[in-house]
Amino acid sequence: MRFDFDLVDLHLLINVVDSSSLTRGAARSHMSAPAASARIKKMEEGLHTQLFYRTTQGLVPTSSGHTVLRHARLILGQVGRLTDELNEGAASMKGSIRLYANTLSISEFVPPTLQSFLLSYPEVNIDLQERPSAEIARALRQGTADVGILAADAPSEGLECLPYRSERLVLVTAASHSLAQRQAIDFSEIEQADYVGLNESVALQAFISRAAAQAGFAMKIRIQASNFEALCSLVESGVGVGIVPESVARRHAQRLNIAIVALRDRWAVRDLEIAVRDRYALSAPVQALIDAFMAPSATPITAADEHPPASQRESRVDDR
Repeated sequence: MRFDFDLVDLHLLINVVDSSSLTRGAARSHMSAPAASARIKKMEEGLHTQLFYRTTQGLVPTSSGHTVLRHARLILGQVGRLTDELNEGAASMKGSIRLYANTLSISEFVPPTLQSFLLSYPEVNIDLQERPSAEIARALRQGTADVGILAADAPSEGLECLPYRSERLVLVTAASHSLAQRQAIDFSEIEQADYVGLNESVALQAFISRAAAQAGFAMKIRIQASNFEALCSLVESGVGVGIVPESVARRHAQRLNIAIVALRDRWAVRDLEIAVRDRYALSAPVQALIDAFMAPSATPITAADEHPPASQRESRVDDR
């Protein structure tokens, strides 16, 4: 086995996979299709394995191709970070950070820390993307994210995780709703209730929909809101019930006539973690961002912390 390929070959491999086409991958790599084909063939000969299948949908990587692809992304990511540090100085606070976070962390905890961090480090840029926890873990392993904030029960093999925050999901209803006087309910009790949800593209809504599916029912979604403020306003008007983080519910209950009902299900408690692939390979900006998230000033007691939860029965939702 010979590893006599270069960074151009790795870029080409990624471009071919991303475009499912040798021709388009070659164009993205600024070379002709015959030249690209020769490079791929040379890689296959050196590795003694086939990297692609030809299908009606285009080129599809083999199992070996996926393995090489994963390492290619990691290698090029490391080379990019090496270049940044050599160009800017290892101690300089410049560069870009790819931060992936789930809905709960973005809606409640991340913005204040990012605001102070970006003001403190004007030459650091952050690419913030909302993703489901399992997708965040996958992006970290593949090297397409630098740091992630995800649910503690997400699959985190191969990652290093630090405890970050804990929040509870609660039911919100109109003050006149039949469930409004209850202190706590099981999630299954809303099976017949009209429901106000978030857009399915929102990671939290996808999580709640999976919880319903695993409980054996489909939610009766009347309308999907774009954010928590709109969701709580629709709940107040009597359109349906909703599920939001407790801190969100208590904040909006100060101005809206809504009731807050605890969920007994264990999955309603959402423990969050900060995750990276390798703590010892972090750039200076990424390490500074993690330090900002973990600083005592960044983790104040929330409204939810002041109200202990009702007893909760064991149940779990697969966070994928």
